[in-house]
Amino acid sequence: MIYISGTMIRALFLFPVILLVAGCGGASADPDAPLETYEEREVLFVDPDDLHDWIEAGHEDEVVFIDNRNAFTFEQQHIADARLIPTDQMARSIGSLPLNKWIIMYCT
Repeated sequence: MIYISGTMIRALFLFPVILLVAGCGGASADPDAPLETYEEREVLFVDPDDLHDWIEAGHEDEVVFIDNRNAFTFEQQHIADARLIPTDQMARSIGSLPLNKWIIMYCT
């Protein structure tokens, strides 16, 4: 499943950094802190096949893929034209992302 955020910047997969860090193997969160639900974070779901169909329909110029893994894993395999921004660098790099494109972030 790919997650879609309803934030002000058009992002297909833009988690708040805490969720992104926890979801992609970054720093651990406070285990006693209550977690927001996906609904509270305005995160929706999209099927990967739907995303593929949308890109195949000619929207590939409207997306930027962000790989949140480490450099070694990125070098082994990644989506063509993806940008590497590991989870521990996401907070510093968020301002460099385009505001006029869908941001699709992935990790394993």
